[in-house]
Amino acid sequence: MSEEQKPQPLSDREREILALLATGATNQEIARALHISPNTVKVHLRNIYAKLGVMNRSEAIMVGLQRGYITLPGVPASQEEHEPRQTTVDLPSFPVGTPGLAGFLLGSLFLGLVMVLLLALWPAWWSTQARPLPRDTAFSDLNAPTSGLPSRRPVERWAPLTPLTTPRSRMAVAVWQGKVYIFGGEGPEGVVGTAAVFDPQRGVWGAIAAKPTPVSNAHAAVLGNRIYVFGGLDARYRPTDIIEIYDPVQDAWQEGGRLPHPLAGYALAVWEDRIYLFGGWDGEHYSSAVYAFDPKTGTWTLLPPMESPRAFAATAVLNGIVYVLGGFDGRVDLAEVWAFDPTAADSGTTPWSALPPMLDARGGAWATAIGQNLYVFGGGMTTPVEGAERFDPTTHTWARLETPYGPNWRHMGGAVVGDYVLLIGGWAGAHLPFVEQYQASFRSFIPFGPVNSP
Repeated sequence: MSEEQKPQPLSDREREILALLATGATNQEIARALHISPNTVKVHLRNIYAKLGVMNRSEAIMVGLQRGYITLPGVPASQEEHEPRQTTVDLPSFPVGTPGLAGFLLGSLFLGLVMVLLLALWPAWWSTQARPLPRDTAFSDLNAPTSGLPSRRPVERWAPLTPLTTPRSRMAVAVWQGKVYIFGGEGPEGVVGTAAVFDPQRGVWGAIAAKPTPVSNAHAAVLGNRIYVFGGLDARYRPTDIIEIYDPVQDAWQEGGRLPHPLAGYALAVWEDRIYLFGGWDGEHYSSAVYAFDPKTGTWTLLPPMESPRAFAATAVLNGIVYVLGGFDGRVDLAEVWAFDPTAADSGTTPWSALPPMLDARGGAWATAIGQNLYVFGGGMTTPVEGAERFDPTTHTWARLETPYGPNWRHMGGAVVGDYVLLIGGWAGAHLPFVEQYQASFRSFIPFGPVNSP
């Protein structure tokens, strides 16, 4: 590699500024923190962008993470090479000598008291801790083989946004008034209850009230001005039946009843003020059951089941039809696509019809409908899979799309804001902090009015 091709190292000051960028700080906030002027910050940012070969803040954070210039809590270091940096640690010095008898006796007494306290508290503490999961489990990535943060591929229509402050996968996601809310999920430390809100217009993350019951492998649904989060796996990786409701106006939680039974890894869809749950795992068995929830009455209705049991399917609603895509049946990923008609289910007729399968089997994917097309992103719990797919319901045909990460980018959170799809976190050899934006459609504005001729 020639000298021109080698990445230029960042200075200490540039590293400091890059680290502050990763927190979402503005130019003014960075200037105040480092006691420099905002203009000086802008100069440093231009130098950072040039050295990293990027165009904006989000790309700078992305490359900084991949090259090891900065780290986020719980994010494993990238395996990409970057210039080594030595850090000297000054160890504390202690006076040389032998402690007296009194000091020895006091120290021994203190140590004994600590041991007695630990022995007394150990059973209660241990009972609250999550147990390690079997290596072949489908409900946690903690035992999955790790490969460090993946490299981002430049793909048309995709753009990186401000990453999460801590990486996570398997979270519940909802959109309310143009902002994206995430609840719980799994990170390198296990199941978490932390929650956050993202403003795509400003590119800023903010903390909100934590979910009272930490869960992973759950989903969220918006009805009116409330966000419902159903079941999931608790901190000990046991399915729960709890429903908790978040009020984004008051930033407060309340209990919202119970599921018919504990459930995690289900698929969820909202249609006409009702919430539908498909399949999932009850702690012992994969389910084919379908339930409808009426939040006005708090009641659940059992509907005609799916053809076969599965968890981690994806759903999308288009023209009054709920599409259920893929999933995992406990052995293999599925490529099946089924259309569920809620109106037919209400009338007592068969609500299910089969559609052409996806080009790839996908478990742990995320799907949505935009315009008159269905999109399914990522997945691949047992089968290597790349990219995304788009389905045209009028022609019943599938087409492949590229994504910035792969293979087997799965268990991400997903949201639609305007014409954009946001994919948040997930797993691809590590719990990911990245947020990616996909422009699914373009709007053209044609001016009307008199044309001035020369």
